Amino acid sequence: MIFNNVLITATFAALLLVFMSGDWRFKLAGLAIADLLAFIAILQVWPVALASVKLIAGWMGIILISASRVINPENDRSQSKRSLAIFRLLIVILVWIVITVEVDAFNEWIPISFTNLYIGLIIIAGGLIYASVNQAMFDVIIGLLILLTGFDVIYSSLEGSALVTGIYALIVTLLSLLNSYFPVEEREISQ
Repeated sequence: MIFNNVLITATFAALLLVFMSGDWRFKLAGLAIADLLAFIAILQVWPVALASVKLIAGWMGIILISASRVINPENDRSQSKRSLAIFRLLIVILVWIVITVEVDAFNEWIPISFTNLYIGLIIIAGGLIYASVNQAMFDVIIGLLILLTGFDVIYSSLEGSALVTGIYALIVTLLSLLNSYFPVEEREISQ
């Protein structure tokens, strides 16, 4: 019980790091921590080999994204204003309160571990909000990767398929490569 509460609290902290940070390095660090926490949640229902594929795929995606940010530093326009950060924080807190109140009803529909469902819903909502309130392609892709991580926590608790694990790794890699394509595209359009 204490371990599950620590896991849920750490998930909140990792997503707040992504939401409140203005620096892309901290956003990617928060995403890496969220991937690690999702790995720990999935590890409760899957063998280590399959769960580690998801962790490795997520961290490979983070490496691809960070490599594109280092190569194209002039496109770092993800610095957020204080009012936008406060708006993001308030909307995330509101959605997390709704999830906390309604997680028992969701648990009747989706019969999995309460901790995995709660963590998955929190991460999905965080990713959906983060992708929705940002305009920069970097932030939208970070939001989509967060959303996929939350979906993976819930889906992995329902289904244990090696094929789905491979497809998940492919989707994460392709999204990360898409991020490395768009900064070049933005630079060519502006010239």
